[in-house]
Amino acid sequence: MPSKDDSPLIEARRILEYGAVRVLAGVLRVLPHGARLAVGRGLGRLAFAVDGRHRRVALENLAAACPDWQEDRRRATARRSFEHLGRLLVEILTLGAPGAPPSVVEGWEHVEAAASAGKGYFLLSGHFGNWEKVAHRQAERGLPLWMVARPLDNPLLERYFSGLRQGTGNRVVYKRNAVREIVRGLKQGKGIAFVIDQNFGEPGRVFVPYFGRPAATTPTLGIVAVRMGVPVIPVFAFPEPDGSYRIVYEPPLRTPCTGDAEADALEVTARATARIEAAVGLRPEAWFWMHRRWRTRPPGESEERENP
Repeated sequence: MPSKDDSPLIEARRILEYGAVRVLAGVLRVLPHGARLAVGRGLGRLAFAVDGRHRRVALENLAAACPDWQEDRRRATARRSFEHLGRLLVEILTLGAPGAPPSVVEGWEHVEAAASAGKGYFLLSGHFGNWEKVAHRQAERGLPLWMVARPLDNPLLERYFSGLRQGTGNRVVYKRNAVREIVRGLKQGKGIAFVIDQNFGEPGRVFVPYFGRPAATTPTLGIVAVRMGVPVIPVFAFPEPDGSYRIVYEPPLRTPCTGDAEADALEVTARATARIEAAVGLRPEAWFWMHRRWRTRPPGESEERENP
């Protein structure tokens, strides 16, 4: 029997979603950059107004992460986070289109040093700023990445967005069963782009502090970095008012070597998460607050339930 996902209704919805995205991308590409940004912010404001579920999640996350903030500040930050998400969607759909101001790149020497060593390296980031622009810009500079990603639920959109990502020489590696590919890429001296700031509810998860709360996190980056002795370079794309980004590559994380591989891997994961938190603290509106980052709880605690 066909699965539920193979039903004509599901397939029709996928086709409609794909068609809508392609039409939107075509329209956006002929607009001036400033108009594209205005459209993106408008889409974000609309989503904030009508998507009560994700608006509520964002406000709850901000209340837990920033308890000292006044309610109006949390609400304003949540609204700007939605606006940034709209801007991000527009920017991804128009990657490579003319008119965007050039991004400033700082700390490029850290990537060059890691690449020249030939052992491979992790490029660490989060769902902050425009992580896709980092990969696009780095490929343009001659050091394409293998990007670890979760496939979209709509296979038509997944092929489309994978094409955008891989158009400059980057490669997509899917998260499930990705360890073998990650190790293969590192052995070839590749840079592996990894974001670790989403809730990881699968077996093997580890809990590290994020805004003062234990957050379920993938252990893969820490385990592989310690086992293979490769550097972990944090990078963040800070949005600027003119529509550009300031892409900042930070010095590699200090990797402990105590002889306890499990403890060292956990420490790398904690340090990586702390760097993401520091970047979000500088520009909180540029992070993905509408994601239920703290949904999975440590043993003995009940999983967070979404309010109706």
